[in-house]
Amino acid sequence: MAARFTSALIKSTRMMSTSAEFIRAPIQVFGIEGRYAHALYSAAVKADSLQAVEDQLNGIQGSMNTVAGLKEFLVLPVASKEVKKEVLSGAFAEAGISPLVGNMVDVMIDNNRVSLISEVVSAFNTIMAAERKEVPCTVTSAHPLSEGHLEALQASLGSFLAEGEKLLLETKTDASLIGGMVVEVGDKRVDMSTATKIKKLKAELSLPL
Repeated sequence: MAARFTSALIKSTRMMSTSAEFIRAPIQVFGIEGRYAHALYSAAVKADSLQAVEDQLNGIQGSMNTVAGLKEFLVLPVASKEVKKEVLSGAFAEAGISPLVGNMVDVMIDNNRVSLISEVVSAFNTIMAAERKEVPCTVTSAHPLSEGHLEALQASLGSFLAEGEKLLLETKTDASLIGGMVVEVGDKRVDMSTATKIKKLKAELSLPL
């Protein structure tokens, strides 16, 4: 199935390069959305338009978040595939969306996968972050961290990065943590919150002596 998605997308993009070689992304993203994202990445590399494709995908996502009724229209059963593609084609032409992106969306409409556009955008962004050697990190604390704490945290986390990697730190607050923090780096999660410590303590105290 993955080969069918890839073949359909590469064929539809009419890439300038005559090479049929599939270019692998620096990181593997799974699921149906991953298949589309990987195929689009390969096509964009060959067309030397990675950054443009990323910007355009995020622009489409922004429109889906702000234009009332757009998401609903794309999955509306009574609207034919041809009508959906015609409406988007006009909007894409006006916005300067590249054929690579436009044709991918057409393929998704044809395959009844247009409801996954947001997931594809997210998957492509994940690939691009790996392309730039960016390592996303989310730190959730009960209260906002001070500048001193942030600097110390960045220095500590930075020591675990490989050469050339860049830390992308995002901070959030969650009062339910009570204290401490939860650190998520990539697919790793370290819970140092007070709430979790209390939960573990309660569990231990409930054990029979």
